Amino acid sequence: MLHEDDFKNKKSRTRHFLKTEAGERYELKFSQRPVHYPSGSKVRVRGSKNGNLLALDTSTEGSIQILAAAYNNPLGEQKTAVILVNFQDDQSQPVTPAQVQSLVFGTVSNFFKENSHQQTWLNGSVFGWHMAPFNKTCDMTAVETYAKQAATAAGADLSGYTRFVYMFPRNTACSWAGLALMGGNPSNAWINGYFDLNVVGHELGHNLGLNHAHGLDCDAGSLTGNCTVLDYGDGADLMGSRPGHFNAFEKEYLGWLNSSVTPPIVTVQESGSYRLDPYETSSNNPKALKILKGIDPATGIKTWYYLEYRQPIGSDSVLSGVGNLTSGIQVRMADEVVTNNLGSFLLDMTPNSYTASSVGDLKDGALGVGRSYTDTATGLTITTTWADSSGAGVDISFAKSACTLGKPSLLVSPLQSTTVVAGTPVSYTVAVTNNDSSACPTTSFNLQASLPSGWAGQWTSTSLSLAPGNSASTTLAVTSASTAISGSYTIGVTAINSANASYSGTGSAAYSIAVSSLATTVVTDKTSYQRGDTVTITATATKSGLPLGSTSISFAVIKPNGSTITASAITDANGKAVYKLRLNKQKDPAGTYQVSNTVVSSGQSAKATTTFNAN
Repeated sequence: MLHEDDFKNKKSRTRHFLKTEAGERYELKFSQRPVHYPSGSKVRVRGSKNGNLLALDTSTEGSIQILAAAYNNPLGEQKTAVILVNFQDDQSQPVTPAQVQSLVFGTVSNFFKENSHQQTWLNGSVFGWHMAPFNKTCDMTAVETYAKQAATAAGADLSGYTRFVYMFPRNTACSWAGLALMGGNPSNAWINGYFDLNVVGHELGHNLGLNHAHGLDCDAGSLTGNCTVLDYGDGADLMGSRPGHFNAFEKEYLGWLNSSVTPPIVTVQESGSYRLDPYETSSNNPKALKILKGIDPATGIKTWYYLEYRQPIGSDSVLSGVGNLTSGIQVRMADEVVTNNLGSFLLDMTPNSYTASSVGDLKDGALGVGRSYTDTATGLTITTTWADSSGAGVDISFAKSACTLGKPSLLVSPLQSTTVVAGTPVSYTVAVTNNDSSACPTTSFNLQASLPSGWAGQWTSTSLSLAPGNSASTTLAVTSASTAISGSYTIGVTAINSANASYSGTGSAAYSIAVSSLATTVVTDKTSYQRGDTVTITATATKSGLPLGSTSISFAVIKPNGSTITASAITDANGKAVYKLRLNKQKDPAGTYQVSNTVVSSGQSAKATTTFNAN
């Protein structure tokens, strides 16, 4: 999933590509609203193929199915490699490596660290400049391939990096300023001549898994009449039009708010008066309020309101003097992220004041003191009662309603790679959401796993107790039978309302068993030796592409005169075993020596050979 960001013209484009198990690559076209699964997700699609395009009728059930969401960790150190590239027809170097180092690992990293309450930061190196052996192009796969090859050839070890950023001089072959994968492990971002926080931080935000911070402008009210989505219309958010803090919906998704080590978001379920601290501070008081707006009856996905009180502090200093964004409550709307992240929408709490010829965002979108917003569909009313530098007060009023039961929704997400050797435990997070209406009592949900015969499942907890609108998670560890054949298997999970079993929800994830193939290689540290030297022979053993440790490897060395030397060694955790042979200056003949190694595991054997010369 690729985002193209043209900030100058306030336009963006999202493109989706499918890489098949056979190595083919197709661009996906959707008949309706695209499905935004994070890059690297395993999916199954059904559509019409025309060349390298796949047209999907997303109004038809089964046109696209998520089998396993990609694993993308937005917490902790983000090991990042920045590679500077120019072209045969533009060899300019508009910034120095030191300036890029300061930008990415200083300015952008500090922004993430402040936003995340010290939970996320960037660390890494800048490589280049490297001149590509071609002119300016918008083929970013070519740029990526060359950049990595050039950096590696210059001595860079890129094996430990999970995020890659490619920067180059302004390239008019591409209309966008920045391009990025949404999610991805590893992730990629391309910077087209714009070396600043606005572009670099925005694209890395996509890499972390964020969509855009949109604005929503309606002609009859905050959510009534004809409404227009403003792609970068959130003027208080780096994923919108200004380098302000990521909003509460985004931070909750990233784990930067409402976790065990970050300030809370309060889910409001009862009428009353609530206080919000300034959003940017590090106190443990609430940084946002979260209110359920509604539940999609077809999908069970919830839509939420998020309320924040911003002040011109830290990164939000850019909001100083911008409309009323720091004098009232900012209200956003967002669908909960199951696997499909559509982004957030800043609502205009001062309707009919936006003009397309202005800055292009809702700079007066906050709900000012003494003003109220009412959701006529639900009867919810939000009123800002006071606001100063210490915080703001909000009155929340709910219309009374009867209890309506709903089927719980489930999300099953792997905590590690799901392609493993048979018999390997794989852990999954199982998140359950109570979709009962707010008038219902707290409910317990019993969890059951559906596994292939002979497989084992171990729950951390088999029951979750949830208030309406709330979510909680537990862990399921699945171990396949050691005799299971290679292929992809479905792990099914069911959550059952303990008070009414007819209200149950299901979820699933994939467990893939790799082809059990044994392989080995053998190399010497040099190709030619003097008699009297020591020959270091290294063998590597893998099974199903994974290192095979604690396994004996047999070595055989045939001398030029036909005599043979044998030895053995045990592989380490990386699947490597080393045998050192000292050549006798008087007794060992000159000529070509033949080296072989053999490894045996579970009835399979593999062999590899090489040669060296002795003088």
